[in-house]
Amino acid sequence: MNLHVNSNSRGNSHAVEQEDRLPLLLAFLLPVVIMLGVFAGKSIYPFGDESFLRTDMYHQYAPFFAEFARLLKQGGSLTYSTQIGLGSNFVALYAYYLSSPFNWLLILTPAGAVVEFMTYLIVLKIGLCGFTMGYYLKKKYRKNTLAIPAVSTFYALSGYMAAYSWNIMWLDCLWLAPLILLGLERLVRRNQPFLYGITLGLAIISNYYIAIMLCIFIVLYFISEMLTLPRLEPKEYLKKCLLFGMFSLLAGGLAAFLLLPAYECLMTTASADSKFPGSITSYFSVLEMLARHMVNVDVEIGLEHWPNLYSGVGCFLLFPLYILNEKISAREKVVKTSLLAVMLLSFSLNVPNYIWHGMHYPNSLPCRQSFLYTIVILTMCYDGLRRVKDLTPRQLTACFWGDAAFILICQVVVTAEEFHYYVYYLSLLFIGIYALLIYLVQKKKMLSTTACILALAVIVVESGINTAVTSVTTVNRTEYWRNTANYQSLVHQAEEADESGFFRVEKPTRRTKNDGAWADYSSASIFSSTTQSAISDFYKTFGMEGNTNAYSFTGATPLMSSLLSVRYLISPSELQESPLYEEYAKQDTALMYENLFTLPLGFMIPEGISENFRYGNPDNPPSAQNELVQLTTGGRPVLVEIADDGGADTLEFTTESEGRVFVWVDNSNVENVTAYLDDAQKSFSNVDRGYLLDLGICEEDTDISVSTTDDEYSLEATAYLFDDEAFIEWYNRMSLQTFQLTDYANRMWRTEIIGDITVRNPGMLLTSIPYDKGWSVMVDGAPVEAQAFADTFLMIPLTADTHTIDLVYRTPGLTEGIFLSVLSLIFLLFLAFTLSFRNRRKRPQLPKYRGGSRPEPGRWKLRFSRKPAAAPVSGTKERHDTEAEEQERYDEELEEMLLEDTPEGPHAPAKDPDEED
Repeated sequence: MNLHVNSNSRGNSHAVEQEDRLPLLLAFLLPVVIMLGVFAGKSIYPFGDESFLRTDMYHQYAPFFAEFARLLKQGGSLTYSTQIGLGSNFVALYAYYLSSPFNWLLILTPAGAVVEFMTYLIVLKIGLCGFTMGYYLKKKYRKNTLAIPAVSTFYALSGYMAAYSWNIMWLDCLWLAPLILLGLERLVRRNQPFLYGITLGLAIISNYYIAIMLCIFIVLYFISEMLTLPRLEPKEYLKKCLLFGMFSLLAGGLAAFLLLPAYECLMTTASADSKFPGSITSYFSVLEMLARHMVNVDVEIGLEHWPNLYSGVGCFLLFPLYILNEKISAREKVVKTSLLAVMLLSFSLNVPNYIWHGMHYPNSLPCRQSFLYTIVILTMCYDGLRRVKDLTPRQLTACFWGDAAFILICQVVVTAEEFHYYVYYLSLLFIGIYALLIYLVQKKKMLSTTACILALAVIVVESGINTAVTSVTTVNRTEYWRNTANYQSLVHQAEEADESGFFRVEKPTRRTKNDGAWADYSSASIFSSTTQSAISDFYKTFGMEGNTNAYSFTGATPLMSSLLSVRYLISPSELQESPLYEEYAKQDTALMYENLFTLPLGFMIPEGISENFRYGNPDNPPSAQNELVQLTTGGRPVLVEIADDGGADTLEFTTESEGRVFVWVDNSNVENVTAYLDDAQKSFSNVDRGYLLDLGICEEDTDISVSTTDDEYSLEATAYLFDDEAFIEWYNRMSLQTFQLTDYANRMWRTEIIGDITVRNPGMLLTSIPYDKGWSVMVDGAPVEAQAFADTFLMIPLTADTHTIDLVYRTPGLTEGIFLSVLSLIFLLFLAFTLSFRNRRKRPQLPKYRGGSRPEPGRWKLRFSRKPAAAPVSGTKERHDTEAEEQERYDEELEEMLLEDTPEGPHAPAKDPDEED
């Protein structure tokens, strides 16, 4: 094996360049290929008729992406959406779900490929996670080996990714995190803050929620980096702290155009009421957490607090090797291990868990910051792997048997159902394979390159098995799209014929609460973390489904349907005949029904109702609806009690007249209810969300039995008959003074509603528009302060006269946020120009090189080759010797300079001469 310099040969230079790129190329491609293999194995389109629509991808992201794609292609307001809920702040929703810069590519995506766009964008981001992790390791350690894609693949396909890969809105922060850490290290080691500030700003823009956890971690990581520095002058420490603080603020300033609107919106959600925990509690032991590093452990995405820590079982072997290596400073080991311990405790203790998640306990999907733990432990393992040749076979053997003992102990101690028996044996098998490869390299029975290639093959198998087993659930693609085109056609027909200017559409049974966004119609349901808690509370008060971050039309009576301006119902099947609605249109198998007694967007109510309204019995929605009827028109009750269970476990009764029957379950612990109507049966789930059970229109003398399948709870139910005549009387009186739209403008940055109303008696114009500080109101050209009905709906005081009303929506905080973002960008560019100009004047001169154009740093390398160096051509020996000597001198001088210009600065670890490049 001869040593020679690849310098002037163009072919050799190209080969060196390709070899230099190979580790990073593999770091990107291996996770992508593994994911595509898993998709093919699970028949995900185009490999079959399945879709990767897991959890919130099914319920939230697909509808929101579809809505965003329509807005980009067809136009419409990017600040306010009526397709999502009764009306939503779209800027806040965009900031939470859609702000990844990649999502603007939807403008190029066909409407029928939105799900595939999301699916393969996830694959791309997983590949980027591997690439940026590899780039971070390459720059941090100034090495470019096949160990890089090995470690990067485990980051890209970690347990966190297996659990949350479907959470596409989080993934930008995952691939940006290694770049942010690289930037932070450059700030600390070299006082170069721009990579840190720019990448952190991009992460906050891409998803401010996960960026909250990134920012908390960055503070901890900054402290750990400062602790590993050699002793410096106090002013140097102060300079680094000032740079850190200033560029952290600048990063936030760059994202202010989204942060301020998102903050204004979040103050209206249920999260705003969260309280700091009063005491410290622990969820589980450290041993149980460490056991979750094993392969094929079922991921946790529910209400349990388990972190998803799988980072490749090689961590069990490499972390002890890192600790045992004497060439790694004791200070670094203590600081990095302490950082890991802090993060482990934050998974287990309730107070840190609350802080990490933005002063809020997560509603399922626990430990959303655990990918940062994965970065730290994999970086330490990579450092241990780089120095593995310094370890003795005895130390390697001790590490292996220590790991084996730990796994066997876990098999006895850990009883969680996520740990199947094969978890322990597979983990031990893979650890044994990795230990064997290291042993063979140590004994020089296998080349390092061969061992790396074999290890990569094993890593592909391990991470592929873990991903396939613990992740990537599917739904049928055809079924998800079923009737979507039919629904869109029906809504389009209604829009062309309807003269009211605005109406809402709902479905008696819906696939998701965001079906309006998916099928392009204004709805009365939503599932989003930006949901206003006041609307959810209002829905529950009146017997419709509502919870922390959602509300839906489920449980709505004809009264509530009219109040919310739901004019049409669409269904895949025929509905029962009713005097309150009739069939309107049909498209293939889908039908549309028109509610004949639906109020428009606004109508007059007497003054003082909002102050006097007491919601009837707070625990009885029928009484709230009856009170609303009585206060607004003095009318009689629309929901008449016909039976109760009398404390029995089952509600049984026989109807005395025909009509629509509703049942209210007063026991909030009951979740599942079954109703038997003669020979028919209806089942209800999530009853604890507080909605009326609609048993449908029952004929006279129908025998009804209602019971719960939750055996540990009694039912506590009451049955009501909806009085159609009382409701029609109420509607006729309410429709005498209504708001008639003359213009509804839904432009990109402006939503405006204009209409007229003739008021007979002074009172309040009540709209079914959710109250939001962004609405400004003009009555006859003069500004009027809007009020909130029951803290929920927009309400405007009006005198007796004919009025023209102009409603304009401007996103709260957006103007101020844009101003701060522009100001931050200008300041950042000013700093970049100033520092660049100063550095250009102070930059040391590179050593002169007379052999042609100056080579790029790192391109001139000593290479190992099995072929002897070619003999110089006669007459050129002297010239080649001169170039070789000059190149060697150039490399020595350049290396000396670069040691002052690396992430570790002058204290960077020197290259190990025994390691192959």
